[in-house]
Amino acid sequence: MSRESLHEHLLISARKWARTAVNAYLEEPIDQDFAVHHMAVAVEHASKAYLASIAPVLLASEKQPSVDDLLVLSGNEDRTKEGRAGLKTIGGEGAILRAAKLLGTEYKAPAKLKELRESRNGITHMGWGQPATECRALLAAGIEHINALLKALSTEPDGFWGAHLEACTALVAQAATEMEIRYHAKLRQARERFAENTRRLSEPEIAELVSSLSALPMAAPWPLSAPAQCPACGHTGFASGRDKSGEYGEVWFLPRHFGCRVCGLSLTQWELDLAGIKGRMLNDDDKPDLFWEPDFEAH
Repeated sequence: MSRESLHEHLLISARKWARTAVNAYLEEPIDQDFAVHHMAVAVEHASKAYLASIAPVLLASEKQPSVDDLLVLSGNEDRTKEGRAGLKTIGGEGAILRAAKLLGTEYKAPAKLKELRESRNGITHMGWGQPATECRALLAAGIEHINALLKALSTEPDGFWGAHLEACTALVAQAATEMEIRYHAKLRQARERFAENTRRLSEPEIAELVSSLSALPMAAPWPLSAPAQCPACGHTGFASGRDKSGEYGEVWFLPRHFGCRVCGLSLTQWELDLAGIKGRMLNDDDKPDLFWEPDFEAH
């Protein structure tokens, strides 16, 4: 199978699954599980289409691929016994992560994309889906990811989504608005909590409380922490995450959680972007001064 025919086949399949997913969402009543499951399949096939457009061997399994798999993916199917029927490729999650890496630093994975994948697995294996209120956000994550792939493939969205283009655009916009509403509600609740906790304290007492609380990071399942300004109360909180080596030897700090002991604010995933807490490349002097492995059991 040539590179062109493989990537086109996968993109046609992604289009079929994606349109069926949106159809299920627009029906009355909404077939939520059907919509979420089919959108997750569309995301997987679209990710694989993008990988195949670069080089079909990028579809090889994360684990050690067989010689036959490599022969099929390199266009030598006639040299195998089973041909494409016996082909084993990279899994859906791996394909998405591989595609995201190749899309470059400008691409930012939608916050709910991983949840979309997990929901698909729950529906497939146990019949367990997400609450109906989550359906729109999950579909929007899939649409947003596919649109990034279509751009990289130089494919027009209207040709992929067809009559559903307007509805898909609205879904992404609505989901973004909802996330912002939830984010600002979190900030408001944290400010109110801080105001209530310090209502009976004098200014010196508040200053002492802030000083003691902001000196320690909050417990988080990530090995590195660094101080960052809290977007709710303005005092010092801590971003926790991990480091990662770049392609050219640089080291990056990737925040995954923010916590503030002063007002109790806790942020994760897409909320960090709204708060302006982003990853950064570390200099030689950064790690000793700012980053450490907190010993939470000691506090």
